[in-house]
Amino acid sequence: MKADSLSVKHVALAFIAGLLVLVSLIGGFAAYQTRSVTRSLELHNENAARSELVAAVQRLLDQTKAQADALAQWDETRQQLVLPEYYTYWRDQRVYESGMLPARFTRAGLYTRGRALLAPNSSKSTLPAVLPADIALHERASWLASENGMTALYHAFPVYGDDQRESLLGYGVIRVEFMPMLLSQDRLYFVDVPSVKLALKPGEVLPASQLFSHLRYSARPDPEQKRFQTILSRTLLALFALLLLTALLGFVAYNRLLVRPLRHLSKDIDAMQQGRFSAQPARFESMRIRELENIRRSLYDYQLQLRELHGSLEDQNREFHSQARQDALTGCHNRRAYEEDWETFRRDLKNAPQGVAFLLFDCDRFKAINDTYGHAKGDRVLTIIADALVMALRANDRLYRLGGDEFATFLSRTTPGQAKQIAQRCQSLLDASAFSELGISEPVGISIGIAFCGPEHAEQIDELPKHADIAMYTAKQPGRNRIALYGEDTERAAQALVASRETNALFQALSTPGMVEMHYQSIHSLPGRKIDYYEALARIRYNGELIMPDAFLPVINNRRLETEFDLAVLAQVDADLSSQRLPAGIGISFNLSAQSLSRAEVVSLLLELSRHIPRHPLMLEITETSLITQMAEVSTYLDLLRTVHYRIAMDDFGTGYSPLRYLVDLPVDVVKFDISLVSKLAQDNRAGQVVADFARMMSEAGYSLVAEGVETDAVLRKVESLGVEHVQGYLLSRPLPLDKLANAGAAQERVAESAEVASVLP
Repeated sequence: MKADSLSVKHVALAFIAGLLVLVSLIGGFAAYQTRSVTRSLELHNENAARSELVAAVQRLLDQTKAQADALAQWDETRQQLVLPEYYTYWRDQRVYESGMLPARFTRAGLYTRGRALLAPNSSKSTLPAVLPADIALHERASWLASENGMTALYHAFPVYGDDQRESLLGYGVIRVEFMPMLLSQDRLYFVDVPSVKLALKPGEVLPASQLFSHLRYSARPDPEQKRFQTILSRTLLALFALLLLTALLGFVAYNRLLVRPLRHLSKDIDAMQQGRFSAQPARFESMRIRELENIRRSLYDYQLQLRELHGSLEDQNREFHSQARQDALTGCHNRRAYEEDWETFRRDLKNAPQGVAFLLFDCDRFKAINDTYGHAKGDRVLTIIADALVMALRANDRLYRLGGDEFATFLSRTTPGQAKQIAQRCQSLLDASAFSELGISEPVGISIGIAFCGPEHAEQIDELPKHADIAMYTAKQPGRNRIALYGEDTERAAQALVASRETNALFQALSTPGMVEMHYQSIHSLPGRKIDYYEALARIRYNGELIMPDAFLPVINNRRLETEFDLAVLAQVDADLSSQRLPAGIGISFNLSAQSLSRAEVVSLLLELSRHIPRHPLMLEITETSLITQMAEVSTYLDLLRTVHYRIAMDDFGTGYSPLRYLVDLPVDVVKFDISLVSKLAQDNRAGQVVADFARMMSEAGYSLVAEGVETDAVLRKVESLGVEHVQGYLLSRPLPLDKLANAGAAQERVAESAEVASVLP
């Protein structure tokens, strides 16, 4: 060996070190890919939720239009406009008994040619007395209006006396309670149903064509994603430790089993080069040396064979190169071929500028088809789509499958008009494909985004894929023809989202102690109406302005920050209790989300807060509107908190998930009836009786009851008669900051004492 060469042992050490570095890089890359996959799943859920909600809205609009057309052609409708003697009976009963309209959430009415409502003074009429003059009714018109805290969908249509539509008799209107009707159609799998809102101001009128732009919704979160990340992280850590141990053991084995024999082989090779090669086995490595001698002798034979194989390997390499750039399922080019061809195309374009178009194809509703009919038919759909696209392209154009149901191509020497023609040809060939032979009844279509770059702007070639992606996103929007050209159709689709005031305030509050401000609302015992404890309600003080929960709680839910926010709330409650500004002996209750109750750090902080219980009894309120997925863990932690004298209350009872199951499986002491149930107690009907009987039953079962949202004397008297122990509501007090609480509490106590004295006077 030469003096400056490395020994086999040093090479082994370098190999082990390199292996450890490589494992570290692989682990980092795997963690990065895990985050990317998680984000991709979230985006996929959001896109699926959007498509699902669009389909639900469209079904409702189509259903309403179909009902309107049937009503307009009904002879009894025409009779009412000619002779409205029995119009009230026809409107209130006949249209529903005949099956023309569903009775639930739907109303109908007729108008004269002057747009005036027939029988406008009827007690059951919920329609406007006069149709808006700015709505064209020569065919049909649909709009939405905000009325008394709900949103109504109106569909107006003309009624003609003849089939030639020459004799106008008047107009008809169908009124639908939009949100209940929308959510009652089918179950929404990807949309978080409680988050679906329609942002309309009171009295605002919105054309139906602009409906989806005003809908607010959130995708249903997937709790399995975080568990997937945790499992994968632990697996990678264990794998890294295992590889490290294996590397150390491998080095020892390598040194004993390979290094020594290789040194002998090296000496023999040196001797062979110098003509001193001896075939005698080594003294201590006889078996090893004989095996290595066989290797040495085989080298001569292998050299001859390698020459013969060299020619065939070149052929195999060419075939492998072709297969490595072809998609196995569809037969078109794959992403690797796309990246190589695109790089070559960009380089050639600098020498010969020309008009270039980039087309991006995406199958509509492919996941639904794949999930419904199976992966085998889903693969067949992709094959048919690829065949149709290849047939539509020009002879020298290549189609690339970028992944999943996404395809792309780039056209040279073309114009925007020619690119659009090719896109239209793609859709025409796809529409003519026989998907029904596969048993697929739903329409299968593609959305196409086109980005064009003229020869005078060749330097913008790198932006084409991104622009085509924006155009394709625009093509998927409702009302589009599934083809969009960037710059012509995309409008403001590329505008970036900006953080809202509530988002900024929330993140700043989570990192800045004191920004979360607690307001306290008193809870009074019955019948004396004395203050027993206060409920701590969170607010955020941001730039001198107070942000209420209805503004920042959606941000917390969407960004899964429940635990972080609950920790900030507990820290502020701890600070308020430590200040000793709250009256001694008065209890404090506070809300925690169900997600936080299964976190050990939250429970640890609650146990630390228990040091205040001798001065201020503490009550933990569980919001029933939160779905508890880890029931066993939560129940165990609640039992632990009860041992340090916490009381456990179920908040917002009657509005959330499985209330009876929570009462059975969780150690609950107090049940707080939601305002939606308490308000029914003032009603002299079946609903009020049901709530009253339920309250008596729970009281007899040993639960302490709290009535929330008491705002009238009538409700207060009813609650008292049922044996409810505590009340809370604006009738008695409003939430107050800590610095105003002492004076307000004293005043409320004086009022309570006066009320108690008055109640015992004759």
